Amino acid sequence: MTLQQLEYVVALDTYRHYTKAAQRCFVTQPTLTIQVKKLEEELGFKIFDKSKHPIRPTPLGKMFIEKARKVLHMVSEMKAMIQEEVESMEGTYRLAVIPTIAPYLIPRFFGPFSRAHPNTHIHIEELESTQILTALHRGEIDMAILAGPINEPFIREIPLYDEPFVFYGPPDLFSDKSRLTVDDVKGIDKVWVLKSGHCLRNQVLHICNQTDPSEQTIRFQSGSIEALKRMVEHYGGFTLVPEMAVQTHDKGRYLPFDPPQPVREVCLATHINFHRLALLRAIQDSISNCVPAHFKRNTKFVKVPWR
Repeated sequence: MTLQQLEYVVALDTYRHYTKAAQRCFVTQPTLTIQVKKLEEELGFKIFDKSKHPIRPTPLGKMFIEKARKVLHMVSEMKAMIQEEVESMEGTYRLAVIPTIAPYLIPRFFGPFSRAHPNTHIHIEELESTQILTALHRGEIDMAILAGPINEPFIREIPLYDEPFVFYGPPDLFSDKSRLTVDDVKGIDKVWVLKSGHCLRNQVLHICNQTDPSEQTIRFQSGSIEALKRMVEHYGGFTLVPEMAVQTHDKGRYLPFDPPQPVREVCLATHINFHRLALLRAIQDSISNCVPAHFKRNTKFVKVPWR
């Protein structure tokens, strides 16, 4: 049994496809197939049920793969300690960001960070929160930016900032007010929210003290904050959006809340076995420098849970 064989098995479990797994491991498909077969012969049982499409682990195989993932994690961490990688930032890393943060934070953060750290390459993709937690657990990504708190034993959370929610609705709905209270938005008909799976949906419904708005005449399923804003403009009703989603041309349609403002906590998350601490500190500092000053933590915020 070799570490390379364990890597092939884990890749095959991740992609459930021999060709894709081989590409991920930078070997030919016959090489991967032969090595997995040799490992199965050594173990005396089948790791994968090849009669299924896509292939899937056998009951014993599933247990073996979980152990293999842990072994590879431990080996990776041993290498990191030997090579003094804790303070190293050079390399290529995978960062996932939830869709309600990515379009507003990444353009602010990525340019200055890249110029300051030209030898650090970050591949960014959008994933929903539940997908991120699975990907971190499986080692498919290195870091993530999402709403917290997460409260998972295998996750390291690094708080970044608290982003206030703002009201977004018709200009005449609260024309006599410059700020709102949370009670002002409770009970208003037609609240537009993101589709199921987005943590922002749960937060907005929590603030508005509403359940799933399934009685609306128009059922709208979207993963875009900008689409929700357009629905408000064309069909009335309202929504709540994170403050960074407010644009200059939105003036007249949004109102902030009185303290204590409802906020979402945004954090940087990694698996507990990821120890590039210098990289995490650099990302934390860069983001802190690019968000509005009032996003910093204080006692006038009320954090809104997302699950």
